[in-house]
Amino acid sequence: MRSDPPEQLARRTKTDAAIATIRVFTEDDVPAAAALFARVYPEYRWRSQDACESYFREILFENPWRDPDIPSWVAQENGRLSGFYAVLPRRMLLHGRPIRVAVGCQFMMAPDNRNSLAALQLTKACISGPQDLTLADGANAQARRMWVAIGGVAPLLYGLHWTRLLRPARHAFSLLQGRGAIAPAVALAARPLCAAADALFARLPPNRFLRDPRDFSGSAPDPAAMLSHFSDFTGGSALRPEYNAGALAWLLDQAARKKRHGELRSRAALGSKRQLIGWYLYYLNAGGVSEVVQIAARDGCFDQVLQQLMADAWRNGATALHGRVEPRFLQELSDRHCWFRREGPWTLIHSRHAEIVAIIQQGDAFLSRLEGEWWLRFQGG
Repeated sequence: MRSDPPEQLARRTKTDAAIATIRVFTEDDVPAAAALFARVYPEYRWRSQDACESYFREILFENPWRDPDIPSWVAQENGRLSGFYAVLPRRMLLHGRPIRVAVGCQFMMAPDNRNSLAALQLTKACISGPQDLTLADGANAQARRMWVAIGGVAPLLYGLHWTRLLRPARHAFSLLQGRGAIAPAVALAARPLCAAADALFARLPPNRFLRDPRDFSGSAPDPAAMLSHFSDFTGGSALRPEYNAGALAWLLDQAARKKRHGELRSRAALGSKRQLIGWYLYYLNAGGVSEVVQIAARDGCFDQVLQQLMADAWRNGATALHGRVEPRFLQELSDRHCWFRREGPWTLIHSRHAEIVAIIQQGDAFLSRLEGEWWLRFQGG
């Protein structure tokens, strides 16, 4: 796909109704971008303008992968900022070779000035950079249509999500309560019955949630240990993230600050000889659905790690687990009675390298929720 080079985008005129300039986002634009965010997402308003601006600076100008060749972009019309595409550089390995990645992590247009051509040019500016891969995993259906129209791809495998019920009675009741289908008094009276049903469910094969406490490490994996084992636990993927100690620590700290889905719980998974066989990260939501962020496992150990994750979430009160599919482990997830559905945000990719697109389309990439934008806190994190 041919697109205009970035230096020409700033000179491009738009529609008869408006003239938009597409240019690189600078730190001086932070206040205007934060103000635009408040207009576009009033439901995710920050506690103060200063807090929002501070987060924009921290993520976009103080991240450990800062790369001036892979900037964020803005659209400016009539002297004011009307659009914004935040981009976070990342690093990955393709068959062991380093590549540059641009993660699109916040796209917004002013609600009173939705210039579709400006939105298109913002996206083109992003994908026209020197990166080998552009990735977004929080896209809505409208963004997906625009992305595909300019030559991008929405790989279905990385748009699938899995759900595993842990307390089906409590989960069903929570859904009905959320829809207002059950009166509060009835729900309160039914709780003991739900608890009894769920306790029986946990004792029946293939659930086995009541595991020996010795099966749990009880400790979070040390970032240094994660880093030293990362290639072993993801080496089966042709495309995988590249971390260093500082970047991994920063990323985990940022993910832990996100409270929208609960408290981030990170645990090492141990084998029969108490050796490290993997780890799992998820946001614990006691009494609700817990969102899985990442599962890493030694070759042949994914099922053991998955079982320990399910048991840990059950012991801590979760009613269900929900995560994005790791295509290599579809069989293991299916064997543990997870169900799959194409729902929620889309994963979008763009690359000038056909090999990278093919690898992702085939499901041969390790792309957990830590590799995209899902862990960020722009929207009410």
